[in-house]
Amino acid sequence: MTAVVAAGAAACGTEVTSTTKPASAGTGQNSGTQKGTEVATIGDEKITVPGDKPTALFFFSVGCGECATGAKSLAKAGKALNGKAGVLAVDMDPGESPQTIRQFLDYIKAPELPTAIDKGAALAQKYKVATLSTLIVVDPSGKVTYRATDPGPEAIQAALKKAGAR
Repeated sequence: MTAVVAAGAAACGTEVTSTTKPASAGTGQNSGTQKGTEVATIGDEKITVPGDKPTALFFFSVGCGECATGAKSLAKAGKALNGKAGVLAVDMDPGESPQTIRQFLDYIKAPELPTAIDKGAALAQKYKVATLSTLIVVDPSGKVTYRATDPGPEAIQAALKKAGAR
């Protein structure tokens, strides 16, 4: 996969099924526990993925119409789990400004949703995401335990609990 594809040339997702079979994350250079990738949110918060609890990552772009529903579902799932798991919206278009992203978050009524711009496509490459509107759940060891396109908040919560959210 090239950085160009991961950075925004991908179309909105069309996949309607999810994968619950664990898949190995990363580039395959190291086995076992994956080294975390630290990202800075547009609110200057530092988040490490994987962290010490399961994390749901939703890959989107402001210009993707389907992505609004998925981002809204991620925000609802995060609120419902009340800190027992991490959530992060990952903007795949490095050309979108934090101001534009904040307007998008206000539009979907989720201004508190932690959001990062995937500069250099680090997360998209690490987790092999090439399609917008993709949600993955990563357990604390770095394994992808769930992958789907635009799942609802209940499905995201269930996947995070299965990955170890307590």
